[in-house]
Amino acid sequence: MRFVYVSIIDMKVKILEKSHELDLEDSINDFLVKENPKIVELHYAVAMTSNNDNLEYSFSCLIVYLI
Repeated sequence: MRFVYVSIIDMKVKILEKSHELDLEDSINDFLVKENPKIVELHYAVAMTSNNDNLEYSFSCLIVYLI
């Protein structure tokens, strides 16, 4: 295993959130093409809430990358 030490100053975070998983996928791909980041971590989450018997979803992604 190889460890690479990086200053926190060299890191950035991008948070993307959409109500549909395919829209989130498109947003992630657009970000990757535009920024071409060196990804350190990527976290994906799904949240679900109920509002008047309607389920509402939130799909999100947190990307930690180097600048």
